[in-house]
Amino acid sequence: MTKYLRMNDYESIQLDTECIILNTDEFTLTKLNEVGGYCWSLLGEAQTVSSISEAVREEYASVDESIEEDIEAFLTEMIGRGLVQYAVS
Repeated sequence: MTKYLRMNDYESIQLDTECIILNTDEFTLTKLNEVGGYCWSLLGEAQTVSSISEAVREEYASVDESIEEDIEAFLTEMIGRGLVQYAVS
């Protein structure tokens, strides 16, 4: 099963319900909503789509059951921005 991990050398700050990540290699800022920031915090350790989805469901009662597709899209976007990588087993 594929695992994902955030790139730890980037600064991130929490402002109210948003998380802002500074990619110092690309000189870009990425702003995440509350759920995206929560996912980012989970990625400090290797995670699967299923493990992130389960944690999000537990944290946010109003989350739709089909959250896996959203998590996959989030991870694809974050990989494209150079903020998340595949974890080496």
